[in-house]
Amino acid sequence: MLQSLMLALAGVTALALTATQPLFAQTETVLHSFTGTDGSLPGPRLTLDSAGNLYGSTVGNYPGVGSIFKLTPTGTLTVLYKFTDGQQRLFTTGKLVLDTHGNLYGVDQTGGASGNGSIFRLTQTGVFTVLYSFTGKSDGAYPNGVISDAQGNFYGTTNKGGAFGQGTVFEFTPGHGVKALYAFTGGSDGGEPFDAAPYRDSQGNLYGTTMYDGGFISYGVVFKVTPQGTESVLHTFLGESDGGHPKGSLIADSEGNLYGTTSSGEHLSGGTVFRITTAGVMTELHTFSGSDGYDPNAGLAMDSQGNLYGTTFSGGTSNDGVVFEIPYAGGESVLFNFSGSDGYAPYSGAIINQQDVLFGTTGFGGTYNQGTVFQVIP
Repeated sequence: MLQSLMLALAGVTALALTATQPLFAQTETVLHSFTGTDGSLPGPRLTLDSAGNLYGSTVGNYPGVGSIFKLTPTGTLTVLYKFTDGQQRLFTTGKLVLDTHGNLYGVDQTGGASGNGSIFRLTQTGVFTVLYSFTGKSDGAYPNGVISDAQGNFYGTTNKGGAFGQGTVFEFTPGHGVKALYAFTGGSDGGEPFDAAPYRDSQGNLYGTTMYDGGFISYGVVFKVTPQGTESVLHTFLGESDGGHPKGSLIADSEGNLYGTTSSGEHLSGGTVFRITTAGVMTELHTFSGSDGYDPNAGLAMDSQGNLYGTTFSGGTSNDGVVFEIPYAGGESVLFNFSGSDGYAPYSGAIINQQDVLFGTTGFGGTYNQGTVFQVIP
């Protein structure tokens, strides 16, 4: 799993970009350039607290194997925890969850007691605790991220394991362990959810995507799992105008419509942005062609007006990725083209604060070519 992602990060697709790019007033600010000793390859989407502090994690961190960091609004980065090789975590995935006491919760994919991943807690003072170690059996293996409810329960997906080896949707209750709500079979129900925590509605239904399976074409599905563990497929991707191989978490608007991205577009082109109702009505909002971005690797952010924002791993004027906007009224505009020194290869998506400022990370680039934390004001 880790090897496949690293290969994907290293091998940005070469594109022939011929379309003329319009000029944009938006600018990007690099809030931090990683040096390698304070982390490198920042991965999952950032988490924002009420004071404006950003939290995230890195995959690389010489001589260790990653870190969890805090970045203040004034640009001061603190490494809250640094992992060492052989420790109980080797590949953090998914957005960190912040509780009311300032504790951070997250998952890793290859740590834990048996190397199948774990759920962990990290306090603001740096106390790290493994709350659950996946066994790779019925509970799943290689978790993708978690979300929490008001009662302190956590919900997530695993990329592998489960009754059929194709991943699970699970619930974790601290002190009571993991319950597999659903095990994917790798058939029409989908298989191998990738790097994405589910979305949970007010009734407790969980929605998400699988990167593969869903039929003989294996382009993935959008699924729903009820609190009782019943799964239904809202959409099976065909690799046509609907795209294929979705990545990243879904988000929802006030009417319950779901939004996400696919990493491949029609005939395996540059990916799509889509909207789907809970009744399964799919609408393609945009197909990337290269000059406007290529290969979105993460989910979306939405502002209070319903405008959508995201990143693509490559494409744009320098083929280093873009930050894009899908206005509520339709269309797509590139807010920023990465060019290397300001970061490149963003694969974690963006978050948005109440002032409609976007924050995200790039896997590479910056002053030391170890990745960045950036800000873009639309």
